[in-house]
Amino acid sequence: MKKILKNGFVALVMLTVLASCKKEGTLNANLDVIDQNIIKDKNSTDIWLDQNFLNPYNIETKYRFDRFELPSGKNITPPLVDQVIPAMEMVRDVWIKPYEAAGGADFIKKISPKQFVLAGSAEYNSNGSITLGTAEGGRKIVLYVINSFDKTNIGSVKQMIQVIQHEYTHILNQTVDFSPEYQTVSRGGYEANWTQRPLSEAYSLGFITQYSRVSPIEDFAEQSSNMLMMGRVQYNGIVASVPADAQVKLKKKEQYVVDYFKTAFNIDFYKLQTEVQKALFKISAPVFSRMIGNGVGYTTLYSNPLTDPSQSVEFLGLWNASKVLLQTNGFILKDYMMTFKANNLMTLRYSFTNSSGSVTYFADADYTMALNVNTGVTTFTLLATQPTTTTYANMTFVNTWMAGVNNYFKTGSFRANWINQIIPGEIGFVGSLGAFYKSTNANSYFYGTMGH
Repeated sequence: MKKILKNGFVALVMLTVLASCKKEGTLNANLDVIDQNIIKDKNSTDIWLDQNFLNPYNIETKYRFDRFELPSGKNITPPLVDQVIPAMEMVRDVWIKPYEAAGGADFIKKISPKQFVLAGSAEYNSNGSITLGTAEGGRKIVLYVINSFDKTNIGSVKQMIQVIQHEYTHILNQTVDFSPEYQTVSRGGYEANWTQRPLSEAYSLGFITQYSRVSPIEDFAEQSSNMLMMGRVQYNGIVASVPADAQVKLKKKEQYVVDYFKTAFNIDFYKLQTEVQKALFKISAPVFSRMIGNGVGYTTLYSNPLTDPSQSVEFLGLWNASKVLLQTNGFILKDYMMTFKANNLMTLRYSFTNSSGSVTYFADADYTMALNVNTGVTTFTLLATQPTTTTYANMTFVNTWMAGVNNYFKTGSFRANWINQIIPGEIGFVGSLGAFYKSTNANSYFYGTMGH
């Protein structure tokens, strides 16, 4: 015990000596260099961010590199200053403005992340995936790959805004949770090892992306964000291309998302979706020839030439001639529809009734459709062998009377494009008008309402 006390006394003496030798002085360190987010003199980028984010929405944007804002143990490049405003312009125009249009001027002010942190490169993960964005506690969103962002490239813009829409969905869910019934739609399909599963498998199970399979929470965020970024045309095109069971699941999930936004926030999701698409169309106008086909976009073209205005003279003349021939033989020609299917297959369907209009008949024929998505040049070739079911037999029955119209479709080539120069209207949406102009005569064309 005595030895312990003696050693304790020695330690006390040493502490006293050390204390007496303490020297004070000014720390020779420039904190402005260590922490670049201590801003004394704001530059033009800072002022723009204040005017467009901090002042109107109380949203801070940190672009000066701060290691404490990013995951430790990862090699992440700082963002280039010249990339900050172009990226945040798109955040404002494609994310904030559509929510203001659909949810009111104060919606983002009430519910929003209070900080964006920008990183120049991606965050690379051990499972082979990369992280393009994260959300923390409903307060902060980190956006990666800013250095490769291109505001004039629609793919680049969609990638970034989809990340924001995804993370923002999590923030909305933290405010009002989505229905627990949502997770029952694809029960049994969730898969932690999602990076090893192909997109085709995800589609077949009713998931809109591979990452949707991680959990119901991520599934809901992927569902809503992809519906917004795809728009109804592309989304419906994908739904039309998957198996019947998966179609049912995707449509159920769509309805859960639509109901959630209406019930929780009184937002018409389809209006929000339209506003997002309008913003994207300002970056890159929709190209009709790139939006046609199963799994791509539009899957149908519908027309009633007798009631749809501004038909071309040649096509309307052929249609009226066929109408007279059918009427002479006791039938009334009504309309037609083209359905764009997988493997470049197009099914042409005429509908007609008996003389009293009490019975409706359908006449079908299958064509191969060769479409150049860049030029829009299109040809329709009647298949030599047709199915033998009733509707195809009906086409054989009316073929003589419909010969003029049939020959119009299968002779020569067309150029696929919108008809808004002739019939003003919005392009790129469900219900927009698409046309096929004769390559040899732009005044000869057929057109219809594009849908799914």
